[in-house]
Amino acid sequence: MDAERQIKLMREILIGALFAALGVVVPILFHLVGLGRVFLPMHLPILTVGFFVSPIVAAAAGFVTPWVSSFLTGMPPFPIAALMSLELPVLAGVASICYQTLKGKVHGNRWTGKIIAVWGSTVIAIVSRIVVDLLLLAKVVAPLLQLPAGSFGLAAVLASAPGIMLQLTIVPAMVLAIERMRRERGIWTSES
Repeated sequence: MDAERQIKLMREILIGALFAALGVVVPILFHLVGLGRVFLPMHLPILTVGFFVSPIVAAAAGFVTPWVSSFLTGMPPFPIAALMSLELPVLAGVASICYQTLKGKVHGNRWTGKIIAVWGSTVIAIVSRIVVDLLLLAKVVAPLLQLPAGSFGLAAVLASAPGIMLQLTIVPAMVLAIERMRRERGIWTSES
């Protein structure tokens, strides 16, 4: 591997680690003010990281974050951390794949195209995560871990509707703000 590719990979790993650390801190802040689980606070930084790194690094950040958070804070508890370590890589990895695919193909105004790519990728990633929740986690993994039937089924998805709405609004806004900052200040680019 040449030096330029090594630097790019190290930059991605550092960005992934930053967002994984945010995936531990943000839920703590949400729980401090009583907003907790229904707003899916760990999902926010993990979904966001998918827009800035490769699918593999994004999925790795999604896999590691619930385990690190569980170890350091006790949240989420073990069986839920196991399920989330399957769910969050799908969310981040799909966001990364979709964004890398869409951002070069959407035409029109540059920022309009970017907004469409970010929001479209967010929607596809959330839908993919819900499909994994309903098909794999609720039907296969949760029963193996002897969790209640509704812990990752339709009831859990419906209960997390406020968190999904937050993801659909906050994540695209954060991504577009960071993208603008990257462009204006040269942050996280090959020139920085």
